[in-house]
Amino acid sequence: MAQRLCKRCGQAWRAATLEGWNLYHDPNLTSDNLELKPVEGNPQRGIWKACCWRMAEEEQINRYEKAIYASLSGNLKPLLAVCESWEDYVWAHFRVMVDSLVEKDLMSSGMAHQEVEALPREYLEANWTMEKVFEELQASESKRVLEEIKEHYHIIQKFIVLGDLDGLLDEFSGWLTAAKPLPSHLLRFMTHEEVCVNVLTSYVSLLIRDKQIDLVASYISQLPSDMATVQYASFLETITQPELRPRCLELGTDAGLDVTAITKLVVENVREGDETEFTHHSQTLETGTTKEDQKKIDVIDWLLFDPAHRAEALKQSNAIMRKFLALQKHDGAKAVFSKVPEDSMKKIYSQWAGVSDTTMPAEDENAIREHLCIRAYLEAHEAFTDWFKKVANEMREKEYQAALTAWSCRLDVLTEDVKERIYNVLLFVDGGWMVDNRQDMEQDSERSHQMTALRSLCLPRLSFLLLSVLQNSSRHQEALRLADIISSDQHRLYQVFSKEELRRFLQKLRESSLSLLDQGFDPLGYELQS
Repeated sequence: MAQRLCKRCGQAWRAATLEGWNLYHDPNLTSDNLELKPVEGNPQRGIWKACCWRMAEEEQINRYEKAIYASLSGNLKPLLAVCESWEDYVWAHFRVMVDSLVEKDLMSSGMAHQEVEALPREYLEANWTMEKVFEELQASESKRVLEEIKEHYHIIQKFIVLGDLDGLLDEFSGWLTAAKPLPSHLLRFMTHEEVCVNVLTSYVSLLIRDKQIDLVASYISQLPSDMATVQYASFLETITQPELRPRCLELGTDAGLDVTAITKLVVENVREGDETEFTHHSQTLETGTTKEDQKKIDVIDWLLFDPAHRAEALKQSNAIMRKFLALQKHDGAKAVFSKVPEDSMKKIYSQWAGVSDTTMPAEDENAIREHLCIRAYLEAHEAFTDWFKKVANEMREKEYQAALTAWSCRLDVLTEDVKERIYNVLLFVDGGWMVDNRQDMEQDSERSHQMTALRSLCLPRLSFLLLSVLQNSSRHQEALRLADIISSDQHRLYQVFSKEELRRFLQKLRESSLSLLDQGFDPLGYELQS
């Protein structure tokens, strides 16, 4: 591209200077063919290279042009003058190293005998190796390069270039013990470099934290089998969504993990994670189902996806129920029992029935018997609970009846009291409530107006209250007698009612009459004549 650019700019000579590195080769010298073939390369390559070296040293030439000729001649110093990053410095050193190795190979093979211009001694005597390149970088005067040398990926690149896998893994170990957490992609790369247990474990922890469910099994499968079982079991404990559990087991199976051992370990971890001792009934304080109890109940699901695991499901559920029963957590025990499919015992028997000359293992048979024992106990306890609920309900009903009787007595007393006190107002002696008995006093129109207004406000209100008390106490006949008192000419209480109030009062009285009719009396509460 650089040569094409030079030609387009009318500098074909500059394009030629970039072409001089090609080795000279004349195929006609070794060919018997009479037809001449084109000659390749630069017969004065040695002179050209020495010129390139000197051009890279010229002060008046642009530093980037000097760097171009320096790269063609293996002159490191002008090349580093335009380098900035760690990658630049690595490329420059390796460019010079490769150039030096090529020249040495040409000299040792005798192909450079026509080169009459010797290259500088510092070039010829340089003994570049990959190790020496990285040592030079370590001693660089560039602060940026020294900082970038410490970056994780640059360190990885160095060890890969050097082919030092042991050194790389030592670096990994150091990074894993550092306080600062490693980036996820770096951990992922470290995992693929080598089956390194610590790296894999760290990366798996990161996958679990980020809920990368589809990736966990494949990475855990690279661990030693015992560790893989423990790791995947720990992962499954974090899966609380029931809909994800079959998928996790499928992924584990596809990755070649021992799913049977894993699911068993999951249940055992949850079951044994409870530090509560196997307590006697009388020492139990809390019998309700806690959040931790629910976790033990739900963990049985891991053993129910595969019918081949029914025997293990039975054993593990028995162990959980034993603890619940000891703690009087009968609801928890029943929840575990209901988790185990009813056909479990039938499936266990059928699994062994097809095996000739083999009896069912004692632990499986004992597990079935224990399951039946627990079922019998739970059924007995449930029967007692039903009986106790019925007895308790009857006792509550008796207590309710006694309380109702006592309440009715108290209600009658209160009703009589409120009726008496309201009648004391409605039938106030000597002319009525808020009515002056003596008229031989100086007239106070304001007071007279207020007292009259109070009669119109309070007496209808009290009448409605008394009517409500009598009706709610089912004293409908007394409620109807209240109409006689209000309408009597002796007390003239009807005068303090507005037409609307009288209408509503009569409407309320109608309700009492209808209630009396429903009870077999006439509208006024008297027995009907046959």
